[in-house]
Amino acid sequence: MVTVLIIVVAWALLYFWQRWIRGVLAAQLAAYRSGDYEAQMRAAAPLRVLKPRAYLFFRGSALLNLGRLQEAEACLRRSLLMEKKRRLKALCESQLGHVLLAQQRYADAIAWFGSSIADRPQRGGGYRGIAETLLRQGVQPAEALRQARQAAVLDEVNTAPGAESRDINFSESLATLAWAEAVNSGAAAEVERLLSKAFTLCPETTVPVRAELHYLAGRAYAAQGKTDESAREFERAAKLDPHGNYGRSAKAAMP
Repeated sequence: MVTVLIIVVAWALLYFWQRWIRGVLAAQLAAYRSGDYEAQMRAAAPLRVLKPRAYLFFRGSALLNLGRLQEAEACLRRSLLMEKKRRLKALCESQLGHVLLAQQRYADAIAWFGSSIADRPQRGGGYRGIAETLLRQGVQPAEALRQARQAAVLDEVNTAPGAESRDINFSESLATLAWAEAVNSGAAAEVERLLSKAFTLCPETTVPVRAELHYLAGRAYAAQGKTDESAREFERAAKLDPHGNYGRSAKAAMP
């Protein structure tokens, strides 16, 4: 009887623990999607003691969007030291790459995107990060195109109909590919097709990624010499996510 009671209590504790964790994760994700990065950090705070690796990852991600780049880097590096699962390490390495990209530390950014690929080669994020890093520098356009195409191929394969998070990854890769195609003098129709599909896949309620897509579209149009369309996309990104990483990037890119 005592053994049965212990099992029941243990099961109940596990159930409520998992439910609590899901609630915390859902709250921080909702704040992130709305573009409220201060609220994202507050929502993730309960994880600080019980799941410090996850807490540091979410805090670092929020700090990236808030432009507090040195703090973001420190959080993500600490999270990486704790993480053992290669799948999760790849996510953290990719995010660290974006922090370094925002600091214009391009060689370091590419190195961390490469580490992300090594830990999870079937994910498009690392390839996409390398492509964006090269495109921002204005160097190796053919290599940027190759990396962007690889990201799109992988994310399309890993995208299941109705799986929102996978659709969002694919949308980012398609928009990055549109920029790379434009830089490499790709057909205007192909650039438009890629951008149209990217925006279709990403919900309007996911503010940071929608801002990213508008920014990438602005860069693609700029590469084609379409200054009016480019300015319009940058303005949309900056207005949509004024406190976020891509909102700031779009504002800086405005003529």
